Amino acid sequence: MRPRDQGNSWNKTETATPKEATNHSKLLTTTIKDNSGELIITVDCGISSISEVEYSNTLGMDMIITDHHEINNGLPPAYAVINPKREDNINSYKYFAGVGTAFMLLLALYKKLDKKVDIYKYLDIVAIGTIADIVPLKGENRILVKRGLELLKSSKWQGLNMLMKKLYEDPMNKKFDTYDVGFIIAPIFNAAGRLEDAKMAVELMVSNSHVICDNLIYELIMKNSERKEIQEKILQRAIEKIEQEKLDEKSVVVVAEEGFHHGVIGIVASKILDRFYKPTIIMEIKPKEGIATASCRSTEAFNMIEALNSMKDVFVKYGGHAGAAGFSIEIDKIAEFSDRINEYAKLNLSEKDKEKPIKIDCELSMVKISYDLMDKLSLLEPYGFGNPSPMFAVKKCKYSNFRAIGKEKNHLMMDLIKNGVEIKNCVWFNSDDMMQEILNYTELDIAFKLKMETYKDKYQYKIFIDDVKPADKSENGFKESQSLYDLKFPIKSIFYTRRDVGKDRLNLSFISDDVLVNIGRTTAGFLDNQTKLILKKLKDDYGMNFRLEVDEIIKKDENYNVHISIYKDEEFKTLSIDNGTIFREIKKFLIGDLEYNTIQKKVLKSIFKDKKHTIVKIGKNRGLKTILKTIELFFKVMNKKVLIVKDDIIWSEGYDFYIYMGDKFERETEEYNLVITGIDLFKEGYVNIDDRYEISSNIELVQENELFKYERIYSRKISEKDKLDVIKKVKTGEKIFATEDIKIIF
Repeated sequence: MRPRDQGNSWNKTETATPKEATNHSKLLTTTIKDNSGELIITVDCGISSISEVEYSNTLGMDMIITDHHEINNGLPPAYAVINPKREDNINSYKYFAGVGTAFMLLLALYKKLDKKVDIYKYLDIVAIGTIADIVPLKGENRILVKRGLELLKSSKWQGLNMLMKKLYEDPMNKKFDTYDVGFIIAPIFNAAGRLEDAKMAVELMVSNSHVICDNLIYELIMKNSERKEIQEKILQRAIEKIEQEKLDEKSVVVVAEEGFHHGVIGIVASKILDRFYKPTIIMEIKPKEGIATASCRSTEAFNMIEALNSMKDVFVKYGGHAGAAGFSIEIDKIAEFSDRINEYAKLNLSEKDKEKPIKIDCELSMVKISYDLMDKLSLLEPYGFGNPSPMFAVKKCKYSNFRAIGKEKNHLMMDLIKNGVEIKNCVWFNSDDMMQEILNYTELDIAFKLKMETYKDKYQYKIFIDDVKPADKSENGFKESQSLYDLKFPIKSIFYTRRDVGKDRLNLSFISDDVLVNIGRTTAGFLDNQTKLILKKLKDDYGMNFRLEVDEIIKKDENYNVHISIYKDEEFKTLSIDNGTIFREIKKFLIGDLEYNTIQKKVLKSIFKDKKHTIVKIGKNRGLKTILKTIELFFKVMNKKVLIVKDDIIWSEGYDFYIYMGDKFERETEEYNLVITGIDLFKEGYVNIDDRYEISSNIELVQENELFKYERIYSRKISEKDKLDVIKKVKTGEKIFATEDIKIIF
């Protein structure tokens, strides 16, 4: 299937038309001078404005440039040029957005004035600008954005605070993320600047009037709706032209038209790139001025600014980054430019570069899509450019309730089902062209990203599909077992109840297909479906038991949200007093219905039945841990203590049973009940047990990562039921593929 990306509507600073910029700059600079201004500070622009700075200098005006764009033509002769991409910077961090660069100037000034603490109130604005400018969310940017997103709950800026309340039902209790900024908040601010004048957004930020802010918010939201309509019309016209003229068959898609609005061509270029996965350049032709202005968006493999650098003679002016750039060009040079950039692309792009890579971070079991996973993933936030949210894959999924959604029916939605887990309303944006193809398949491999949302005070897990392909091969289910076995405890979860559980002691009970959270014998709530399935499978497959602790209780309008941590309960309990019964219960606790192997039986018999001091030579993967645990638990039931001594541990008096582990057993004064070694050791008064066994010829040892390919497999990570089944097959001579773990059965 064709590669896809969700795309976005995040704004990107474009390069202004040079003639407009020069004339406008001269007029603006003169006006500032005439009004007794002495200093101009730029934000997110100016690094290429050499002539404008020179003109300012002739008027005796100082300019401080703060910009983050690439430095292509030397530095302008300004009083100061602050740009993270300067090679002579002391700080090596080069990824600040325009707003971040300006913030660093302010930070230096506030430090100078000994008012550093006052600067942090601006971080919500810095976060919005940083996310909207699509710079890498790494290093300092990550810190600025993380802190700034937290401030959006209750911004100190009247207009921003009111906007949050307009857009969100309960901003005080919302966890803002980069999606909120990139797709909801930033486009509203950008709309005015794209269509008319960005001063409306500035006024909203600086006004303290409730009435003025309310009116501005209304206007901005209306402008954003208008922007969407204009954008959609231009997008459809661009797609029509691409398909009619077969522009998508070229290495770089170049579309130039009159009537394209300069404020939205950057977004249109992003969406064209998303659709065709080719470097894309959209131009607005301006016949009266004799030029066209362009927005460029590029793929990972094609550095747009390097491409433009290779043909700088064709532009009036240009600038930007590897992934996004802008330029202005004389109309009669558009065809030449299109030919040259496509020729450049042919020389610099391989066929592999033209395929969009779907970078899967991890294949995931659907049963693990739970609150615990989302809680752990939150540690990686904020996500964004340079720090994308993890891409997961689930293979051999069934789907149901498949339909087109959205006003234009251009998105797809389906419910995904695998191994008893069903996740509803999984969305694939802008994928309507794939509907008929998907209907040809009963099982799919899905690449997706995850998001946790709340509805009526309850958490929901949302899957956003990034790509789909037909399931191409069958697997034996080992990856599911592996994923469960490797699960790290404690597991974070949440349940909902109308009862204030307070400091009540909670416990879990397994009833039929449900897992209940109880106070004594009274049900307090239910675990979510995925957490329930995880615990049930761990209990059924590996005999695990669990205990829980309350982390936090949050009172909501609809319920109490009780956040809990679930731990493995590894405490052995028995009411038996008969030794034989105690041993059977210990064995059941440790290995279920499996049997002790030959070496385990010999050692335990020597110690407990024959009452002999014992030296055992035992190899790896032969169940030593089970031997030690059996001894420890038995003596614990008898209220006796066991000491395990290694070469770095000092002998202590007062224990009832002593174990030595190592290969240097030379002490004469210390008497051990059990000596465990990997070499031949002999001592008077001790029984020697040597571990002798043979692996059956029908067993082939393989690496764990190969097991999913075979039908009959053995690993410590498969269920107890499957282990018992494999042991039977070993005895009948059937071919078994196994890890070294299989040595434990002999």
